[in-house]
Amino acid sequence: MASAADLHALGLGDIDIRLYASYGTLRRVRRGWYILPDTDETVAEACRWGGRLTCLSALALYGDDVEDDGRLHIELRRSDVLRVPAELRDRVRVHWTRRPSAGGRALVSRAAARRQALACRPW
Repeated sequence: MASAADLHALGLGDIDIRLYASYGTLRRVRRGWYILPDTDETVAEACRWGGRLTCLSALALYGDDVEDDGRLHIELRRSDVLRVPAELRDRVRVHWTRRPSAGGRALVSRAAARRQALACRPW
């Protein structure tokens, strides 16, 4: 996941970014944020909604054997804005945090996802 500013720092201009997006070399997930076209769709959806993939969703992507609860688990800082449309919010489990967990821009680390999964369980 890269911001338009990241792409500018690599030497791409706005026209270049639009061209890459129109040819499918980049996918725009939300205003000013881009991913590669082969990025996993759960990661793309988390990015589209303003967060990072976490908890059960991240563990599934890492290949761990986890029970799917049917929701996309995303991490957002308390100061972030949830960009999920109201009609889709029951499909999302937001993990609000004061400090971002370890990991990259698009998903948390496996260790952080495991910690969150333990805290997220309904029992």
